[in-house]
Amino acid sequence: MRWGPALCGAAAVASLVGACGDDPTEVTSSAFTAVVEAAEPGQWRSTGDDVVEVWVCRVHPYTPAPLYGGLPLRAPIAAATLTSTFQQSVALYFHRISHGAYQPVFVAGGDITLGIADDEQDCVDKAIDAASDAAQAVLAVADAEHAPGRPGGMGSGGDPAAPEGAVAATRRYAYVGAADFNRVTWGDSPPMDLVEHELGHTLGWVHSGLSADGAYLSGVDLMSNSAAPRDVDSTRRDGPDVLAIHRVMAGWLPMKDVKVAGDSGVGATLVPSTDSTGTRLIVLPVDGTTFLTVEWRDDAGYDDHLPAAGVAVHRVVQRAGVVQSIDPVYGAAPFTDLVQPGDALTVDGWAIAVAADGRVDVQPAP
Repeated sequence: MRWGPALCGAAAVASLVGACGDDPTEVTSSAFTAVVEAAEPGQWRSTGDDVVEVWVCRVHPYTPAPLYGGLPLRAPIAAATLTSTFQQSVALYFHRISHGAYQPVFVAGGDITLGIADDEQDCVDKAIDAASDAAQAVLAVADAEHAPGRPGGMGSGGDPAAPEGAVAATRRYAYVGAADFNRVTWGDSPPMDLVEHELGHTLGWVHSGLSADGAYLSGVDLMSNSAAPRDVDSTRRDGPDVLAIHRVMAGWLPMKDVKVAGDSGVGATLVPSTDSTGTRLIVLPVDGTTFLTVEWRDDAGYDDHLPAAGVAVHRVVQRAGVVQSIDPVYGAAPFTDLVQPGDALTVDGWAIAVAADGRVDVQPAP
């Protein structure tokens, strides 16, 4: 069976071997196709301007909420000041990684006073209830630090089928604690990677490189260890770039820039998955729920913490189009040592070879 060229582009959900052009041969990956189809209804979240209203939750000084662990710090933060900081840095981060396809617009909400029995979910719920009709998501920031060993924040893409509009309908939110806004630690230069990570959840992205006990193991994805660049360079404030599969889910990487392996394999000279065009992703079907992603990552831009450019390979598991896990399959934590030109990798029935010029050739493993 053949697809005509008119089906090339984002509407061509069936995967193609070769770039869109003259009569490419159809090759299907049911697991990958399921993810693409499930993501499309929610891509309004990652397209154009996205009004994110910023609220500060004043945590009760004697709260018993486990997340805050009885810590006494209450950071002197204000929604207007945070909004200005986020607009200067976080908005620029997303503008750059999306190549202008998505732009968060931060606006100041105000203060929320939490009761003694209130916790982080109450902070989020009250921010959503207080948000204006113009807000499409809220970013709630607690003025209290989180207890050691507790998550730094949380986020949700809400109902992806909800119509684009007020957060009261979408229930989209990001939430972080005050640790990154402690002036004693950070002065006037707070890290932004945690905020960027939690906002990634509002776009429908899920974690990658997650251990069984919930630790973020990977340094090649914002949605894993977002502080990985700062682990290498203490002056870094943004997180790393994102995986190609997140770009696909956001609608930033169209199907014409994806190659899917058929029974005999596939070959391509990859451009960095962080580029705006070109063949940026190879998909290797494994079974009805699983596929591998193969992408080239440069040691530049938001990825300048990587030891060297190379190929990143991840295993993606989905159920009914909902991504359950994304795990790196080469090397060891923090997985920043990528497959180098001249090297090869065999995983999940596929033999992946990287040539000196960056060409990747994949064949079924013996």
